[in-house]
Amino acid sequence: MSIQPMGDFRSNKKWPEGPIEDWQQGASYGWIEEKYGRSYSTVAKLIRNAKALGVKRIVDTAGRKRQGGRTPLNDQKPLSYGHHSVGIRLNRFREIENVYTYQKLADMIDVNRLTVRKMELGLHDFTLGEIQKLAELMDVQVQELLRPFT
Repeated sequence: MSIQPMGDFRSNKKWPEGPIEDWQQGASYGWIEEKYGRSYSTVAKLIRNAKALGVKRIVDTAGRKRQGGRTPLNDQKPLSYGHHSVGIRLNRFREIENVYTYQKLADMIDVNRLTVRKMELGLHDFTLGEIQKLAELMDVQVQELLRPFT
């Protein structure tokens, strides 16, 4: 979501004066990009050059809360109950039974640390090869690994 200028301000000027006026009134780069049909990098370069010439924002945007962005992993919901069940078993295997770090387990199953974290949270959509590697590593049958908790 892009941030509009403060109030109902909208510059009537064309490129490049209009975007600078909109930015001075509090518009985000994304909003300017949509309004003028230019790429984000073009808008950023224009504003950067304007700042170098001494142009400053007229309105204070420090108090505005940013919107959007990626949801933290801990706040995301598991893909399914089955994914979550595999994740719980994997977490128990890694932390309690073996005291492995994310990196050590990641190296054992040929993924990265973030993928291991997502697996444990039920946020990773497993491939068949990953399920087979996990079952072999944990010394359980694939059916047992995939069995949901009751």
